[in-house]
Amino acid sequence: MRKYLQNAVVFALTASMAGMPISVNAEAETPGEIQNNAVQSTTKQADENSLYHIEAEDANMSGDVTTATQRAGYSGTGYATGFTQNDGNSWSYELDIPKSGHYTFVVRAASDSYKENYLLIDGKQIGTIYSDSDGAWHDTTMESIWLDEGTATISIGESWGWFDLDYIIVEEGSGTDDSVYSSATSTLVNENSNKRTVEIMEYLKSIYGKKTLSGQSCTLNKSTEIEAIHQLTGKYPAIRMLDFIFCDPASEYQSSEEVNLALEWDKMGGITTFQWHWHAPKGGAAFYTKETTFDLSKAVTDLDISQMSLEEIKSLYQEGTISEECYLLVRDIDVISGYLDKLQQADVTVLWRPLHEASGGWFWWGAQGPDSYKWLYKLMFERQTNYHKLNNLIWIWNGQDQDWYPGDEYCDIVGTDIYAEKQSYSVLPDQFMKTVNYSDGTKMAALSENGVMMDPDMMVRDNTYWLYFAVWYGDFLLNSTGQVGDTYTESTMVNKVYNSDAVITLDELPDFEKSEQESHEDPTPEEPTDVTLTIKNTGNLENSTNTITNSFQINHVGGEDLDLSKLMLRYYYTKEGISPETFYCDSAALIANKDPWYVSYTGKVTGEYVSIDKEDNGANNYLEIKFNTTDKLMEGATLSIGTRTYKNDWSLYDQLNDYSYQKDEHITIYYDGQLILGTEP
Repeated sequence: MRKYLQNAVVFALTASMAGMPISVNAEAETPGEIQNNAVQSTTKQADENSLYHIEAEDANMSGDVTTATQRAGYSGTGYATGFTQNDGNSWSYELDIPKSGHYTFVVRAASDSYKENYLLIDGKQIGTIYSDSDGAWHDTTMESIWLDEGTATISIGESWGWFDLDYIIVEEGSGTDDSVYSSATSTLVNENSNKRTVEIMEYLKSIYGKKTLSGQSCTLNKSTEIEAIHQLTGKYPAIRMLDFIFCDPASEYQSSEEVNLALEWDKMGGITTFQWHWHAPKGGAAFYTKETTFDLSKAVTDLDISQMSLEEIKSLYQEGTISEECYLLVRDIDVISGYLDKLQQADVTVLWRPLHEASGGWFWWGAQGPDSYKWLYKLMFERQTNYHKLNNLIWIWNGQDQDWYPGDEYCDIVGTDIYAEKQSYSVLPDQFMKTVNYSDGTKMAALSENGVMMDPDMMVRDNTYWLYFAVWYGDFLLNSTGQVGDTYTESTMVNKVYNSDAVITLDELPDFEKSEQESHEDPTPEEPTDVTLTIKNTGNLENSTNTITNSFQINHVGGEDLDLSKLMLRYYYTKEGISPETFYCDSAALIANKDPWYVSYTGKVTGEYVSIDKEDNGANNYLEIKFNTTDKLMEGATLSIGTRTYKNDWSLYDQLNDYSYQKDEHITIYYDGQLILGTEP
């Protein structure tokens, strides 16, 4: 495998990716001499080792594409220019491939501003040509490209256009070497990582180079895409991608539903990865650079503030030692750390991918260059690891340029985001090796975000196994009817991927052991004496419904008064599906036979949905109802509660198999943590 010396590349949420830039070392006093030496060196290599050396000016050209000689340092008699993105443009060359196998492509291009364009074989993307903004000629190397014996047409796909093409070299190559997988470490950078996180990391290493974990992002706060995949394939992805986008203080819309979805996904046995589209804390609450004036460089300080309390950091800001930008960044990190700690308390391990796609510059955390970015990344790592003691994180670096890499001690996995052309199912082996080389091969490489799934047959053929992939949501997977569509990945390919032996789905994941949590057991509460309660439930009696409607009447027949804040009710049912649920209390009131006669509690009733680890006797879920009041339920009084439950995708419940449906004795009531009425499943 080549050793890549230069990685000047940016990635977009919606831009196609592939390719591998390489620079040539040459001693010269002027840029022109450097260019000429580079051309001579590569041309000599091509003469000795290449199958083809294609001068761009010798190809078939049409439209605005033509031969030019103005840019210095070209080889041959000229180069191709005029890639103006016009529909009539074309550049192509026919190759005669002597045998089926892997090949290496070296593409020399130049531009006066950074550009990305596609190299195609028979109309399918095999890589991306990167052109630096310095106007000089640079090589993009694409390795492990499979070609079938016979005639093949090489051409250019103008993604951005506006570049010049000098030549293309084709050499014999090979698939990814097994040493790539064996050299990656499973040792976490946080030596205090909890037991479950260590076990998950070791599992990831055990499958690396053998199989790829399936992953999917979903429409925010919903499970639409995951349910659509399950409906088509009968499988769920192994990894679910979630986002803290609505959790940071600057977000106008506040919601922690993505955290709730993570808790639910973990109970299903899935692996969770989180990203954070971080709204800038001042200068416009947006994550895109163009929509905020927030300047990260103003936050950078030489002071080690990572282990200080937020109050200390605020004092430093107030006395002028650090900037407001610096203080606000730490404030936001602390807020998100609180959510990560909530997941830690539930023993949920998170593949944590903060500050993603930084080198592209379209997010404010990458707009001020690599130095400011690396300062922020390291600050976040140190604060979350050593101050907040988040031992449930597997750190994924996703800066996507070698100059932005913070160092091996700050990440566990390296990731790349790639949005290939529609229905281009390559496993992108050249991009895989580029990602591997960010850490000199010491870290596992993940396709941390992608738009098109990869053909599992190509994984095996090219011996290229990304640790996992994570398809973006919306029309990258679905059509206008909400079903798996055919725009980016055809439904037949989705079905093939999810049912391939080379791809791991949720049902194939092992049961990861829980970490040992500190025990803070409270004394066993005393059960109330001489209390008699009855419960009656009426409401929706339809066997199949999109809304579970309950009307509970709890009668206090006799005994001591009960503190409502200690009273809890559970209704057991089968949920069907993984869509999040919404609870409404339409009415709640105490009806007594003495003063106060009638008290409304509609606004003081809370409902929480809890998954049961293993379905038992018609129950894999229960609704837990509590009361936010210390008022008393007296002897002779009735507590009436009307509630509704529905899934956010409005899919149906089959109530016939629900444990508590039309069985009042299967509704349980607890007082101060003790069961006092009903039978648990």
